[in-house]
Amino acid sequence: MGIRAEQKQRTRAALIAAALEMVADGRAFSSLSLREVTRAAGVVPTAFYRHFPTMDALGMAIVEEALPDLRTRMRELRQDASNMEELLVASINVFFEFVLQHAQEFLFFGREITGGSSVLRNTLRLHVVRFSYDLADDLARIGYANHLNDQERFMVADLLVRAVLTTSQDLLAVRNNKVALDTLRHRTAQQMRLVVIGVLNWSSKPLAAAS
Repeated sequence: MGIRAEQKQRTRAALIAAALEMVADGRAFSSLSLREVTRAAGVVPTAFYRHFPTMDALGMAIVEEALPDLRTRMRELRQDASNMEELLVASINVFFEFVLQHAQEFLFFGREITGGSSVLRNTLRLHVVRFSYDLADDLARIGYANHLNDQERFMVADLLVRAVLTTSQDLLAVRNNKVALDTLRHRTAQQMRLVVIGVLNWSSKPLAAAS
């Protein structure tokens, strides 16, 4: 890689890091201005447009640099799972480890999935759906709850994925407390097991009308 390309990469990384740092300090991403981000990154405002056409594009870069990597790691580690318990444990462990390694990114995700930018909200929600489809495929592979049809299996996977994803902000809040981390990990596993047990008794028959 040439010197110019390396400098471009460093500037791009500095812009992303500056935005993440401000969000970690409590700012909403939608409230950040281009000038604030470039000042914090140590570059002139016009340099921003060499990397991102808009602030939303900067936010999208943050999403696309982290979540596809998590998705790949989870799929790869779950391939060795042969039953539901192994699959749940692998999913929780990978997720917890990844969030702790990418704390600022997940602070950003937690805020922006309900934040001011519809572009970022929709992108983050699309990634949740992709995680759910991946897990649904894995549930089918291990032969879990074969009485479910594809739509029902996706519903189960989506419940499990959201049970894990919603722990990210709690996880970050207690990341320096090992006892609290272990408690959260156990609670998350128990929540997922409750879903799993309930699904085994699932019937797609409509509920009887109240008399």
